[in-house]
Amino acid sequence: MPTLLENRIADLLEPYLAGGPELAADLIPRMSRYLDLLMLWNAKTNLTAIREPAQLVQRQLGESLFAARFLPATGTLLDFGSGGGFPGIPLQLAFPDLRVTLAESQGKKAGFLREATRSLALNAEVWSSRVESMPSDRSFDIVAMRAVDQAAAMLPIAQERVAHTGQLLRYLPASEETHLGEWDLTQEAQVPLSQGRIALWKRA
Repeated sequence: MPTLLENRIADLLEPYLAGGPELAADLIPRMSRYLDLLMLWNAKTNLTAIREPAQLVQRQLGESLFAARFLPATGTLLDFGSGGGFPGIPLQLAFPDLRVTLAESQGKKAGFLREATRSLALNAEVWSSRVESMPSDRSFDIVAMRAVDQAAAMLPIAQERVAHTGQLLRYLPASEETHLGEWDLTQEAQVPLSQGRIALWKRA
């Protein structure tokens, strides 16, 4: 028995998808399988503090997918501090041709990400170490940060991984300033049903 019926998941995701780009035709059934995996693993591993399935769909999956309207459907994306796979796995499900790297140094969470990529047959890599340990020449078209521990300290490390023509994507609380040194703000939007925002920057 699925955690939530697919039509219920579709209804919960609608505010985040409305007016956005065309996404993968099989997005909802695959999101359903992802949700089931999250609920199963979250019972034994703290992937997210959210336990109620509908809230999980909205707060994690929906907010992750909302960023799709600002991103290319191809290229490379680094999910910095992926945790339970947010936003990297929903974005990979939305854009199958996007090459996603899920970076997570905590062993149990990295184990979940490996199981999720296997079970969902994702074209995604799990980097189960710190981003600083990646080869120095690795860079990405998009570097995404969402609910990263010690975000201020991690931000310079994330910026170093943004390709010359790439963008940095962050999920921000309402009160956080969008000024980012020598970087230009290219997009900013309120996340539906939330006080949080999505913002993207490129190198000045």
